[in-house]
Amino acid sequence: MYRFNLTLQNNRMYKTLAIFIFLLSNSYIFALKTDVEKPVHINADSVLFNKSKGQAVYQGNVSIVQGSLKITAQRIEIKAPNNKIDSITATGNPVTFQQKMDDGKIAKGSANKLLFLVERKRLLMDGNAVISQNNDKFSSNHIEYSTRTGELKAGKNNKVPGSKGRVKVIFYPTNKTK
Repeated sequence: MYRFNLTLQNNRMYKTLAIFIFLLSNSYIFALKTDVEKPVHINADSVLFNKSKGQAVYQGNVSIVQGSLKITAQRIEIKAPNNKIDSITATGNPVTFQQKMDDGKIAKGSANKLLFLVERKRLLMDGNAVISQNNDKFSSNHIEYSTRTGELKAGKNNKVPGSKGRVKVIFYPTNKTK
């Protein structure tokens, strides 16, 4: 089995991938500020680059590490027509991510599918989507997050027929009254 390992630093497409990875984990709270400056390491069983289509597909046991950020998936597809990243899709059973925050806490998340729409700065999590930090947890079959506005929506995905939409949130109070 062949492992493909890249340290991505110079190419614009790959710098945008690094930003995506940072935004993906930063969607819940503030990640380590130094992570975005670290090199991105990608390991996969295979990779297919198609420059004319502006597409890269990593398949099989994909792992991405950048500083404290770790992402695992079965497949990650980057669409970058005209060398400008349009979307990044990660699929798995599930896709997982975790990252250390500036306060030292670990934020974790998972879903069967993650789609990041770069221009719209929108993250879509589908299929058993969960975001957690410490004991606090937010879960739904569908979660949408705008990295531009901070708006988070969860529940039924109206674009998927038969989609069910319950939301479960667990928060532990940090302000205790005397």
